[in-house]
Amino acid sequence: MVGKWAALTVSVLCCVVFTGAQIAVSGGYEIAEQTARGIGRGNAITAGVDDPSAVFINPAALSEIPGNQAMVGFNYFNTVGRVKNGGRNSRNIHDDAFLPNLFANYHIPDSNFSVGLGTYTPFGLGTRYQTDGFTRFAAIRSELKTLYVTPAVAWKPFSFLSVAGGLSYVHSSAFLSRALFLGALGVGEGKLSVADSDDAFAYNFGILLTPHNSVKVGITYRSRVDLDYHSADVKFRDALISGGASTRVRGEGIHVPLPPVVSAGIQWQITPDWAAEIDYKFTRWSEFESLRIRFASPLPALGGAVPISALVFPQRWKDASSVRLGTSYKLTENVEIRAGIGYDQSPIPSKSLGPAIPGAHIFGLNGGVGYTWGPLGIDLGYGALFYRDRRISNAVLEGTNVTAFSGTVPLPALTPPGLSGRDKYENFINHVSLHVRYRF
Repeated sequence: MVGKWAALTVSVLCCVVFTGAQIAVSGGYEIAEQTARGIGRGNAITAGVDDPSAVFINPAALSEIPGNQAMVGFNYFNTVGRVKNGGRNSRNIHDDAFLPNLFANYHIPDSNFSVGLGTYTPFGLGTRYQTDGFTRFAAIRSELKTLYVTPAVAWKPFSFLSVAGGLSYVHSSAFLSRALFLGALGVGEGKLSVADSDDAFAYNFGILLTPHNSVKVGITYRSRVDLDYHSADVKFRDALISGGASTRVRGEGIHVPLPPVVSAGIQWQITPDWAAEIDYKFTRWSEFESLRIRFASPLPALGGAVPISALVFPQRWKDASSVRLGTSYKLTENVEIRAGIGYDQSPIPSKSLGPAIPGAHIFGLNGGVGYTWGPLGIDLGYGALFYRDRRISNAVLEGTNVTAFSGTVPLPALTPPGLSGRDKYENFINHVSLHVRYRF
């Protein structure tokens, strides 16, 4: 009976995780923060993670978890974001998101092996704007959902060393919609939407060193994932077609990379009750050069006078780094308080910044508390993510940064009227995380 209830719980949670709203809270469309304890410490836990979320954070730490545990919880994100241009505002109305996750670990008796299982969402995106807003030629709705299901194995051959690895099944779906300016004949605009899903695999491995009984060093690597959407459902409404009728074609060659990530951390157990850690993370976002969509049948723009066979959205992202500092202190045997700060570089250059992914450098202030009562533990974390305001002048809102092709011939860019050319992006995120742990 317990096994059946466990299987049902995991299945339901997986469905909720995948159908829940997604939002990017770190660089690009990465969601590095996964647990309440991690949030409380500013996500500086690569070396100091001591719960089953080690499956994601550093699988080598599975060897260090006290007992066998199961952990379930959720992350809630509240976003306040807007784009300004010429005195006008376009607000991101995708302002709330819930992301549950689940982790568990088990120490194999009479061996130096430990195993773990996790389901979580380390990458995701969700932005949405009014269909008649001035941002519509750059983005109306943009969404990326991912679900990782990861079993991991850790081996501790020596008291000072643990090594581990995990293999992830990755399920994803993507959706984007935007307006296309078709004003060459004075007929206004069309609308494009693209949706598809893909399955892939990834891996991660980790090392945990304990050179001194008060010092831990953790190093992890998470692999690149190539999301390839070859059978996308594309809907196109031409400016010359009245009503809601749309042309449907198949989209091909859409590639979205989930970049490789390297993390390293050092934790110092200053006293038996007080620990501190500093982490560094490197994400290879430079692999995201462009987003391309080929159409199996050309889009009949302007009544077929301008058939569009492909669209290319330049990105040219840059590699990015993050630095996190966190600490925890046991007030009593049952209560632990936490605090942390972090700084994340944005990988998005000014030339390709737009409302679909309104990234910026992020400064985070974090805090949290944990309470343990026998085998039960409850953790609560909060993070305030301050995005640096960005004032830029590019061609994204006008839609002219996109190259449309008719066959192999690029079409001339057309600029909708009324934009000032100077844009301002403002964002702030409240992040609340709650997790419950049980030790068997």
